[in-house]
Amino acid sequence: MLHQLPLRRLRELYLQGGASPVDVARSALDHAERANPALNAFALIDREGALAGARQSEERWRRGAPLGPLDGMPLAIKEFAAVRGWPTRRGSAVTSDEPAAAHTVFVQRLADAGAVLLGKTRAPEFNWKGVTDSPAFGVTRNPWNPALTPGGSSGGCAAAVAAGIVRVSMGSDAGGSVRIPAAFTGTIGLKPTHGRIPLSPMPSAFSNIVHTGPIAAGMDELEAAYLAARGASPLDWTSCLGADGAADAPAGRPRIGLLSPRRWGPRCAAPVRAAMDEALAALRADGMDVLEIDYDVEAASRVGQDLYRLGCAAAVRAVAPDLRGRLDPGLTAFVRGVDDWPISRYHAICQQRDQHANELARLFGQVDLLMLPTVPLCAFEAGRDVPPDQPGDDWMSWNPYTPAFNAAQVPALSYPVWPAGGALPAGVQWVAPKYREDRLLALGRWLEARFPVRTAAEPG
Repeated sequence: MLHQLPLRRLRELYLQGGASPVDVARSALDHAERANPALNAFALIDREGALAGARQSEERWRRGAPLGPLDGMPLAIKEFAAVRGWPTRRGSAVTSDEPAAAHTVFVQRLADAGAVLLGKTRAPEFNWKGVTDSPAFGVTRNPWNPALTPGGSSGGCAAAVAAGIVRVSMGSDAGGSVRIPAAFTGTIGLKPTHGRIPLSPMPSAFSNIVHTGPIAAGMDELEAAYLAARGASPLDWTSCLGADGAADAPAGRPRIGLLSPRRWGPRCAAPVRAAMDEALAALRADGMDVLEIDYDVEAASRVGQDLYRLGCAAAVRAVAPDLRGRLDPGLTAFVRGVDDWPISRYHAICQQRDQHANELARLFGQVDLLMLPTVPLCAFEAGRDVPPDQPGDDWMSWNPYTPAFNAAQVPALSYPVWPAGGALPAGVQWVAPKYREDRLLALGRWLEARFPVRTAAEPG
């Protein structure tokens, strides 16, 4: 289908007059409307608005004056962010259905770059967990197998990309919420440095652990969306321009720090271990310098998990008391007791955060990138918070490797690898120092040449 063509090919067609953004938008909208009843990836599909944006893009291409790489590219937005004319429900029945008066900063930048905004994608209530379902709006499903979850909380974003409806979407990540669904659906997910992509108005209570980032079917799309959205804004005091790092870029190939397998091997399912092995073999076959290093990622992630739980509790606290009975019971259970934590516990969490983040920064004096699994498992049954073979109901119990890097505010990329003979993808996670997204983007292109991304529209 026309809308599934890679960004580079679409731009060639637009330039040559072989296709128009309107044709592409119609193709994507038709696909979204056909697929959504089974997937529940979209909370809202705006046919009229998308076609209006596509017509404007078509006119710019006809004049030979496109706005940039994203001009005419269909794109979806997770329902955490304000988009003018669309409600911002954040996966909840207790939020207002009034349309937003203005775009949030990063959405405005994407619109200014010519992206065609197709609609909003599903998320769990207030983005509280690593799968995507809610009592109010149902279960979102994985395009590779609708019986399975696409992960979360940006699960609608990942499902839309994996299904081939859009080639890029914008999600948020406060404890793995871009990287987990990327791993479960075989897509690429980037969590940039905290503040690299501004948020205004702030969408939640997660403050200094929430990052906005793209989920994509290719590195061209991921990089174009990231570059269009990034940059400081006076409307978000946490936003940063940051150094691009070109001046101190490593000479030659990057030094890869493989997290010691004793830190992840025993917990990981066989397909995840196989994906790590295949990625590692590709690095070594290409002559990459790989150094095994040690870092207590689970201890660091426990700090990130505590900060995440505090954010969820703040989100619940912001709901009027008479409406809290309508919240997801799983969410209220997840934050039960958090408001009783003493201030001394919060101070201890902050001190531990500093310790782990400083240790990570020191490690980046030895290596350029850190390599480890995104999560220790592949996608599991949809509608569940934990896999059926695991005890309890705390979804953080199966997410030991992503929250560490929210706490440290460093950029991280989840890249999919399909183990030989595997039925599902697994995610390999790559972490860089603050502001060094350039290293992740370069590595992502290297990986793409060896492990091409598949979508469910192109099985096999």
